[in-house]
Amino acid sequence: MTEMKWDLSVLVESTDPERIKEELATMVADHGKFADAYRGKIEGLGPAGLAEMLKAKDDLFLRYEGVMTYCSLAFSADQSDPVASALNHASSKAATEADQLTAFLAVELGRLLASRPELIEDPSVGEYRHYLERYQRIAPHLLSESEERLVSAKDRTGISAWSKLQSKWLSSRQFRITVKGEEKVLSIGEMVPFIYDPDRAVRRAAYESMGATLGADRLLWADALSAIWMDHLEMCRLRSYPSPLTSSLIANDVDERTITALMEVVRKNAPLCHRYFGVKAKLLGLERLGNWDLRAPLPGTADRERSWEEARELMISVYGDFDAQFGEWVKDMFDRRRLDGEVRRGKRTGAFCDTWVGGRSAFILSSYNRQVNDVYTLAHELGHAVHAYLYTREQNPSNCAVSLCVAECGSMFGELLLTERLMAEAASAEEKRAVLVKVMNSFVQTVYQEGFRYFFEMDVARAVGEGRFLDADAISEMWMAAQRSLYGDIEYLPETRWDWARFPHHYFAGIRFYEYPYVFAQLFVFALFRLYREQGASFVPRLKALLSAGSSRSAFQLAAELGFDIGQEEFWQKGIDQAEEYLEELERLK
Repeated sequence: MTEMKWDLSVLVESTDPERIKEELATMVADHGKFADAYRGKIEGLGPAGLAEMLKAKDDLFLRYEGVMTYCSLAFSADQSDPVASALNHASSKAATEADQLTAFLAVELGRLLASRPELIEDPSVGEYRHYLERYQRIAPHLLSESEERLVSAKDRTGISAWSKLQSKWLSSRQFRITVKGEEKVLSIGEMVPFIYDPDRAVRRAAYESMGATLGADRLLWADALSAIWMDHLEMCRLRSYPSPLTSSLIANDVDERTITALMEVVRKNAPLCHRYFGVKAKLLGLERLGNWDLRAPLPGTADRERSWEEARELMISVYGDFDAQFGEWVKDMFDRRRLDGEVRRGKRTGAFCDTWVGGRSAFILSSYNRQVNDVYTLAHELGHAVHAYLYTREQNPSNCAVSLCVAECGSMFGELLLTERLMAEAASAEEKRAVLVKVMNSFVQTVYQEGFRYFFEMDVARAVGEGRFLDADAISEMWMAAQRSLYGDIEYLPETRWDWARFPHHYFAGIRFYEYPYVFAQLFVFALFRLYREQGASFVPRLKALLSAGSSRSAFQLAAELGFDIGQEEFWQKGIDQAEEYLEELERLK
């Protein structure tokens, strides 16, 4: 069988922990040299000098990207490993020190662009144009250099520490579930597959176990979430952000008009979610869905298990049929052992793809349980990898900081390519129904689950801003209210009121409102997929151009190049209409 554990050794010259710590110390020293070369001088730079400074900044990033990535990924792979934990701590400390040394950069660059905005138009800095435009947007909210250094130091022992605590605590929890008379004690990663189990009783037991275990630690979860949000709102005040959403909009390179239009379309189309739940209830032989049924497979359609090798061949074929180069890059990911699919304790929950800019490649972590959901997860994360292969070959490192809205486009397009393959290979109406249910499950989970989580975070921000004390019960009430606002009349297990605690996105350091980019990408990609169906092979270079752009252009600009205005509700409705086509096809097969 193909190796299921990744090879991180390519990221560093030596995997010896002491050598790695020495390299981290050198990284801090080199950031000090960069600071000595440019602190106090940026505001006097001309176009050529500005370009030279930005190139030096990129070179510094590339020099130490490998060791920083190694420390992060080793920790994600086994958060219970004391060596990995120590290296993660060391890299976090080094990153904080490096950030403090270069805190002047953002401040001085912001001042330079505010006083001489014409520099952005100069041909000498052409490849950095949008990078500088993004800095113009940040500039009014930057503090002084000393204050920025204090913020960086504060975050390491503040929101970053809360975020790591939540992740480590969750990965160490043990969940008990009885399946076919056998009691199992599982990690969160091992527990998640049971929420997709064909047996309704098993699914219910899984949700009850997760909820009961999460509820037992409610004090920790609530304190972590409250602390992170209080920190966020205080930083919004200090940086003069007009709303709690502003920093997210800047980071994601989108505007509030676009996100307002997007989320309004989601709210208006909640009846599509209700309609699907009604269809699925009938397919499951139920009067009414329970929230433990949302990811249930159809009865009588056994989930075909695929080995890691079978999944590998399927992924290469699916992406290769769309574009030969895509297929080669997917094969390269497997051949070079850039994926870690082994299920084990201590491993971070969920799945992700981490771009390696210097290697023009990526690394993927997941927990592969041989089920169709795991195959879709691979398709999703490999879409991220293909995206990374494209933009790292076309852009400088500064233009590889892809916003979350655009970052999800390649991954979700990959999921739809897999769907088309499975639909084409389906030998019966039953098999097609199973695929369409999977598609609609994913759509609902992305658009409506992530949607209600966005509204939940809005409610939390409002409550914290009003000075309300948020204990776990208050947070749970907001969680359930937001969920019901989009999910409607389904049955809810009481234990699932604690479900907000297991989503790491709610705790990520410095990133609030992590949800709407997924909604954005899902509807954006569904609209793109309609184009692909209409245009066929001629659409391929258009998608490759979009993905190759990295962060060199905004989502608005990239959409405009395809003839779309994402600030209008009409555009987002196109994505809903594509989902409705899938639902109508499912209804015809009933």
